[in-house]
Amino acid sequence: MNTPIKAFSVRLGGATGISPYKVKAERRLSDMREHFSDRALAERMLQRDENPVIYEVYEVPQTPIGGQLNVGCTVVYPGTIGDEFYFTMGHFHQKETTSEVYVGMEGEGLILMQDRQGGSIHLDIKPGILVYIPPNTAHRTVNTARDTLIFLAVYPSDAGHDYESVRTKGFEKLIVQKNGKPSVIDNPNYRLR
Repeated sequence: MNTPIKAFSVRLGGATGISPYKVKAERRLSDMREHFSDRALAERMLQRDENPVIYEVYEVPQTPIGGQLNVGCTVVYPGTIGDEFYFTMGHFHQKETTSEVYVGMEGEGLILMQDRQGGSIHLDIKPGILVYIPPNTAHRTVNTARDTLIFLAVYPSDAGHDYESVRTKGFEKLIVQKNGKPSVIDNPNYRLR
């Protein structure tokens, strides 16, 4: 089957990271209440009608077939729920042979990566830094600064996203603010999920 080549170009930079984009997704605290370690605090905030935007994704998706690449930018806002920094939900790819590349554009943060056995690492993401995410690895990006974190993502269009595995099991590590600095700690809820 021949798929016509649909070349495109986008401008990098600005509040959305890329423009023009075709799809925007927004994640608020109400979408992520089960992902934060202090779920009780998240629920109290929501009961007080506090429902901040945690992050947004701006994307130029392609047809989900082998050989096509999706391009997008994620904007993670600064903030914390308790001591835990704002982050993306995190996911595995449904297609387990899929890798991904992130390029830092603005701000600073950490990328948590975890294999299916729970082994984890974290790497810095900031302007001028490229992070390679290997296949079959869950990944979550955490904004550890006072400014907005923006990064470019490029991945196969047929990768798919498995958010459920991360929602039910969580990540082994948390990134929290301790003494005014980011600190990587064990997630006390990880084994309990």
